[in-house]
Amino acid sequence: MKKLFLLALAFTAFPLAASAQTLVCKEVSEQKPDPDADRQTLVNLEQGITHAIQINNSSVVNSVFSDDFSGVTWFGEVINKSAQIRSIQTSPNAYQFVRISNIQVKIYRDTATVSSLRTERGSAQGHPFNRQFRVLRVYLNTPSGWRVVSQQETQLPS
Repeated sequence: MKKLFLLALAFTAFPLAASAQTLVCKEVSEQKPDPDADRQTLVNLEQGITHAIQINNSSVVNSVFSDDFSGVTWFGEVINKSAQIRSIQTSPNAYQFVRISNIQVKIYRDTATVSSLRTERGSAQGHPFNRQFRVLRVYLNTPSGWRVVSQQETQLPS
């Protein structure tokens, strides 16, 4: 009799547990971020940073880079957020254009990497330049949105 009672209890409890699990799964999937929207947001941020470099405007960097940002410049200097802002504000470069291409976004939960090819043409102190960089940025998705926490720039041979 006990076995029959336990068996009946198990059969009635199982559907309830399964439906509760379905509700939890639906709730989690409804909160799941849209990877395509995140990808587009990150591409837009990269394009905004590129434009900021071209016009020597550090406001985008100030808002998108995290306060604890750490990066490495194309000539090997380790910099923080304030040094990155200062380098944009005091840049001697006059750009004809700055473009990015080959943007590759990889999202891992609340972290993303974005690699790209940046091409710059302009002049510095009267000397023309035409150069390319591979840029890798690491983003963290915070309650305030995606923030750059690290970057590495490498100048490619001419």
